[in-house]
Amino acid sequence: MFVVYGDHGQAFGQHQGNYGHTLFLYEENVHVPYLISMPGLITRQARVARKISLIDTAPTILDLLGLPAPPDHQGRSAVEGQSGMALFYTDYSLGLMGLRDGCWKYIYEIDSNRSKLFDLCQDAAELNDLSSSHPEAVTAYHSLLKRWTEAQKALILHQTN
Repeated sequence: MFVVYGDHGQAFGQHQGNYGHTLFLYEENVHVPYLISMPGLITRQARVARKISLIDTAPTILDLLGLPAPPDHQGRSAVEGQSGMALFYTDYSLGLMGLRDGCWKYIYEIDSNRSKLFDLCQDAAELNDLSSSHPEAVTAYHSLLKRWTEAQKALILHQTN
């Protein structure tokens, strides 16, 4: 089995000040190559059209090998037909968290407590922040990211005890 993926995208100035891969969570920063090959076992190419996270890698590998994922495992198999959210963050200089949920892209700036919301189906370049016109979505996504953060803290504290 070969699993090849990138840990970050690469920006070339698509957004002001966004070069390289460390500061922002726009699509050019979070979109990564992802390929799984199992010579002799996977006989045809398949493209997963929905968004997945790198956290889905272990459950996907286990699924392809016919093994169950542990119940407390984060992520889910890319082989499953279920659509899910992709969650991401960066801790380089700017504290940013975000998610993809279908067409919606939400970015939260931790230090400034500011949010950005984009409809990527209508605005793939992420130029029109819709957060002020969709406060209910901002509130829901912010709450979801807060719960995810608390769950990550609890997981880390549990593993270190």
